Amino acid sequence: MSQSPEEGSTSATEAKLAAWWKELLGVEVVRPEDHFLEIGGNSLMATVLSNRIESELGVEVSMVELFNTLRAVATLCDELRQEQTA
Repeated sequence: MSQSPEEGSTSATEAKLAAWWKELLGVEVVRPEDHFLEIGGNSLMATVLSNRIESELGVEVSMVELFNTLRAVATLCDELRQEQTA
């Protein structure tokens, strides 16, 4: 039985990112270990995603950093948000 990304997520950030990836990439399932490029992402989509992360999460993530796994990007966003409040 497969889990939805939201059910398997370790953070609210990961769940938000999974929903954004699904919307942007037009896929039904995004797993924490999925890489943005490997499941259909490209540099234009990464720019859109980066802008959305900045506007909705309040942190700046480079395109290079987005070309990673969902879990790695979510962890980075959480770390950047913690640094801002420290």
